[in-house]
Formats: sequence, structure tokens, C-alpha cells
Amino acid sequence: MAIRYETGSTYFPGYETAESVIEYLSADEVARRSLKNRRELSLLEIPSVMRVACILAERTRKPDIWIRSAVTTLDRFAREVCDGDLEAALKAGQADPLTAELLNQKYLQLHQDLTSVQLAALILGPKLWWTFHGVDVPWVKQFTTVPRPHIANSKKGDFDPVVRLLMLSLVGTGLDFEELEKIKVKDSGSLDIDGNIVENPYSDPLVLQFETSEGPRITFLGEEAREALHQQLAIRNPKSEDPLFADAADFKRFMEHAATRAESIIETVNGVNSTLCKTVGDFFLEWGIPGRNFWKENGLTRPED
Repeated sequence: MAIRYETGSTYFPGYETAESVIEYLSADEVARRSLKNRRELSLLEIPSVMRVACILAERTRKPDIWIRSAVTTLDRFAREVCDGDLEAALKAGQADPLTAELLNQKYLQLHQDLTSVQLAALILGPKLWWTFHGVDVPWVKQFTTVPRPHIANSKKGDFDPVVRLLMLSLVGTGLDFEELEKIKVKDSGSLDIDGNIVENPYSDPLVLQFETSEGPRITFLGEEAREALHQQLAIRNPKSEDPLFADAADFKRFMEHAATRAESIIETVNGVNSTLCKTVGDFFLEWGIPGRNFWKENGLTRPED
């Protein structure tokens, strides 16, 4: 199957945007391009790892990030808990799924100092790897961390939790508001051995399926967004055919609020960035480049003199 593969760079508004190049490639070629010039490229020589990369290439709209995330965490998983032998670990897990679960737990326990977001990213590759090879590992949260207040929780109390959910759901998924609005509860869940979605909105990691002009594609909801979504699901208790993120009658209002808040944040960040750049520039205009007076202040002769 030929996969639509788009390359190109997007810069900040006001700057030139590089023209995208669209190619149609095989899944294994997409996998290799996603890991080009990276050490983990060699892992694609392992058939079980290549299968994970190929399924992601076929099922995700922007496969590069997910292939890199899955393969790099698998590389770490192999080195830290599998003695560098993924194939041997896979055979053991296929013979006894409890072995797979124990290896996952050991992997996570080595990194209990990490945040929940980091731990969720760390276990993504192994969970996909086991699942795509017929090992029934639970797609549930396997770690606990100390809750931390989020920067988006306004002290004024004017930050709606659904608005926060929508904003978090845009980050990392590659989705836009229109796509979020169309996703139903039945479009969320875990994956089966072939990468098809299995409905379960409380899955961890949580996969979202959405329609594109080339057919259904998937993405993964970030850990903070996933936890925020589960809090809302407990309140709304929607059915399989209901919208996932917010009730249809309220979505537009929440979306407009989220868009306004996002624009405000962008303007603030742009202002801080501009001030920082100007301050640094003014400093160097007055004092010169770093080390300019080193030779003079230390009574030394410059090499070029």
C-alpha cells in the first residue's frame, strides 16, 4: 500500500513557509525516513519493531513523530529491561502475557522520578509492540505520580475545564477544532493486533480515530488531555454515539472560548519573546560579542595581532 508522505517546513507567521513535497511511499520506507540519521534506525532490522513502525505509518496522518516516539522508547526498553534482546523478550511475553506486564512494570519503576506525561510517553512503544504481536497487555494506567497544578488553572476561577481539555487536545495530536468536534466516544480507545481501534474511552494510552480524505486515521491523546477528558467523561457519562469531548450543543461555545484564550497566550508569549530578543540584542550592541575584551583584560596579545 502506498502511503501519502508529506515533507516541508512551517515557520512562524510572517516568515516564508517552505513548499511541501508529497510522495507516495511504502510503509517500510516511511519508517526508515522517519528515523533517518538516528541511531534507532538500526532497530528497524528487527522484524517486530518494523511491524510497529509500518502499522503507525499506515494508520497515522503524520507518522514521523509517532514512529520516532515508539521506536526510541522501544530501544530504551530493550536496553533497560530486555538485556538488549527484544526478540527473546517477545517470545517470553507471547508464551506468558504476565511476563510482558512485569517487564512493563519494571521499566516504569526505573523512572519513578519522571512526571506522568513523561512516563506515558515512555511506555507507548512497548505497549504498541506487545499489542501488535498478539500479547494481551492492559491498556490502563500503570503508574502513579504526585498530582501537580497546571499552569492553565487560572487563580481567578474563570478557566473552564472543558476549555482546558480542548486546548490540551490540540497539542501533539495534529487535530483541529473541527476534527475534535466530530470525534465520538466510539472513535476512542485502544488498538488491536492490526492497529484497528477497540472502543474504550478510558484506555491508556488513548487512541483517537478521525476521518480524512484518504480514509480513517489515528492519533494519540496526550497524558494531561487524557486525564482531563476522563474527568469530563465521569461528569457527562456520554454514550457510544455521543461526541467525545463536549456535548454537541455546547461545543461551539467552548471552542470560541478556547480559541480566544489561545490567541491571548500566543500574544503574551510573542511579547515576551520580542522583549527578550531586543534585550539581548541591545546588550551585545553595547558590550560587543562575548569575550571581546578577554585578551585586553588579561594582558594578552590577540592571536591575530
